Amino acid sequence: MKVLFLQEQPEVLELLQEPEGVNPGVGGTSYMASQVAYQLHCLTKNKNQEIDIYLGCQETLLNNFYGVPVIKLKNNPIAIVWDVVIATGGYLDLLSNRKLHLRYKRLIAWLKHPFDYDRIGKARALSGEILSTGNAQYFSNSLIAGQHHQINDLFYSDRIRRAVNNVPDILKPVAEQRSVNTLRIGYMGGLIPSKGFHQLAEQWATIKQALHHIGFEAKLEVIGGSSLYKFNQGHSYLPCDEAYGDRLLSILGDEVEKSVHFHGTLGSDRYSLMSTCDLAVLNPSGEGEAFPATVLEWLSLGVPVVGSLNYGCSDAMQFFPSLTLNSDTELPNIIALFAQQSDKYKNQLRQYCEEVSQTFSSRNTYILEQWTLLITKPYSNVYINNLLPIAAIKCLLSNYISHNFNRGKGSLKRFLFGK
Repeated sequence: MKVLFLQEQPEVLELLQEPEGVNPGVGGTSYMASQVAYQLHCLTKNKNQEIDIYLGCQETLLNNFYGVPVIKLKNNPIAIVWDVVIATGGYLDLLSNRKLHLRYKRLIAWLKHPFDYDRIGKARALSGEILSTGNAQYFSNSLIAGQHHQINDLFYSDRIRRAVNNVPDILKPVAEQRSVNTLRIGYMGGLIPSKGFHQLAEQWATIKQALHHIGFEAKLEVIGGSSLYKFNQGHSYLPCDEAYGDRLLSILGDEVEKSVHFHGTLGSDRYSLMSTCDLAVLNPSGEGEAFPATVLEWLSLGVPVVGSLNYGCSDAMQFFPSLTLNSDTELPNIIALFAQQSDKYKNQLRQYCEEVSQTFSSRNTYILEQWTLLITKPYSNVYINNLLPIAAIKCLLSNYISHNFNRGKGSLKRFLFGK
């Protein structure tokens, strides 16, 4: 069996100095494709399964990624028939527009956005099966596509903690001299409108004021840029496009490089900077998030996160009701309340954050076995997910009705006949 994972951003294969390294500063979709392909390659070889895993790139100088063959799609002979092709959003666009031609028996559309009408439509037109990532994303796409596959992304909290220790001292951020009443807040994400940093920026003056009233100085560390997702990064001062950069400057004014520091897109050294933060803020609206990878990266370092229950963020934010947003206008109050907590509470919360991240890491073996089931399943009407099929739910409902009917009959009999 030949299985092809289509790899967007092929540079991730070159940037990873080890196959199981942390994300070197590319989009999460591209990073995850390389990780699932490599881990499945190792698993199937260890189990002597007749499954050959490949990575496919439009252009690359690599022929091999730590044992996984890399196929250059432009040179790929059309004669090859793949048993399974796994395509994420960008490649679904290419296949749909006929800018990429592949022959395959099964196409799996691995979706990475909630309410993904566009890619679901393209997958259906290509006779592809739909695979959602996070639990919340599965429900959002079920409203459009009905029952389909769902497998969570792999997540390795230990890798992130190791990355902090492996950064050379010369690259680690210099801890500034600050009073114990400085609250360092972190933001990590693409500086594009859909990731919502402007919502945090619009609340920054109020956040600073709320913290000042209780004796705290506010600092904001911004990690990320628009290049992470291949968007233009042509602004002369901020790591984003010109229009968005001008918008942010008009909001933040002279707070830029005073209380707000932009670091741009960073590699694994970002974890050292993140670990110096007291609190993190995620995309306030949660828009576009299918799986809470960014939340989990912060939690792995023991940094609590303020975020939304919307979309994929809810998979992790459900564990932090006191830090959950209903609106970005709640940011100042939630942050101020956190700042006033005792050191004992904050230390307990940091430990709890690490435990939450570890629960996601503990599922990796199960996730890989789900992938094996997905690839090898012989029945077209079987869906790989954590939920029962509709037929089983109907059986349970029928059993529930029957069970309660019999209980009612028994109660009536005892009432009438005293037995």
